[in-house]
Amino acid sequence: MDIYLMKNSIKNYAWGSKTFLAELLEQGEQSQVPQAELWMGTHPQGISQIKYKDEWLSLESFISNNPDSVLGKRIAKKYDNKLPYLFKILAIAKPLSIQVHPDKNQAASGFARENQQNIPLSAPHRNYKDPSHKPELVCALTPLWAMCGFRSYAVIQKNFKPFTDIVDLCQSGQTIFHFFNQLMHLDPTRKNQLISAAVQYAQSSADNSHWQWLIRLEKDFPDDIGVLAPLFLNTLYLKPGEALFLSPGVLHAYLDGNAVEIMCNSDNVIRGGLTIKHIDVDALLDTVLANSMDITPIRPQMGQSNEFHYRIPINNFSLTRYDVWNDYCPKISVSGPEILLCTKGNIRIHQDKDCLYLKQGMSAFVSHAVKYYSIDGNGIVYKAFT
Repeated sequence: MDIYLMKNSIKNYAWGSKTFLAELLEQGEQSQVPQAELWMGTHPQGISQIKYKDEWLSLESFISNNPDSVLGKRIAKKYDNKLPYLFKILAIAKPLSIQVHPDKNQAASGFARENQQNIPLSAPHRNYKDPSHKPELVCALTPLWAMCGFRSYAVIQKNFKPFTDIVDLCQSGQTIFHFFNQLMHLDPTRKNQLISAAVQYAQSSADNSHWQWLIRLEKDFPDDIGVLAPLFLNTLYLKPGEALFLSPGVLHAYLDGNAVEIMCNSDNVIRGGLTIKHIDVDALLDTVLANSMDITPIRPQMGQSNEFHYRIPINNFSLTRYDVWNDYCPKISVSGPEILLCTKGNIRIHQDKDCLYLKQGMSAFVSHAVKYYSIDGNGIVYKAFT
């Protein structure tokens, strides 16, 4: 059988949940430390293993030893014999950092520059862990709150107007970038005055979600300029099954909830606030797209037999959801390497006469050598592919 059970690494970041992954993976009790992300793929910071002939083998080694048969000749050639995507589960108990991801040119030059500076890949102040860009698609498993993309400048002016007599930020005729640059370079005294005034106004006069998020962020990060982000970034609520696509350069932060996420095979993150990790304001300003964006959640398009496809504007990766109920058994053609993740229930994957069983939290790697397979059982399966 060319479909293999996976063993994946968990990242213990401060914003993670002690319960969500523990319950999903049926670990028996809550984790003693926050479990933030589960990685499925071949990124050097978290390489998955596959069960091959009753032994656990590195997925990266398996691919590098058989690139044409595992990836397919076309994908192996296009992506230099590497799996082109990284698949994750996010368990968000506290807000993530305000961050941005680089495009291809920025990632390649930044990675080379930091290598020339002899900055270790594991150094906490390193921005570029690899030379790859990082567009990403996040899909809500539970209700999910996020901030994504700049509001219009008129809305930013409206949000800041009640308390900007302290700091003159929103001048007529200036650009979003000029406003954001000023905000990120405020001296500590002016910054703290502005945060205090915003929180005071939010507590006394406002009940919209962005004001409520401002109050919550200030409790966790009282001296951080990122507290004001809900006033200049779109604040979004995603229902389970809805998704967001983020191009490189789009400023964003996930606030609360649980999700699956697929991206190019990269871990490049440039942070601007709401974190105890390294912040690099200048690099952020060099990378960010300071344009207003009208962000709308992506709702999947139904295909045949309870297939739900998430349409995105790139080809490096794709995401499909299968709602498998009442022994529904589709026949699924394979055109490249896939990762199947069961997020609910129990399902079986059939390849000819062979069968692999997955319960919630389990995942499987599908080689290009597989021509087709089918799924039955009762559960929900997400498919990452390219």
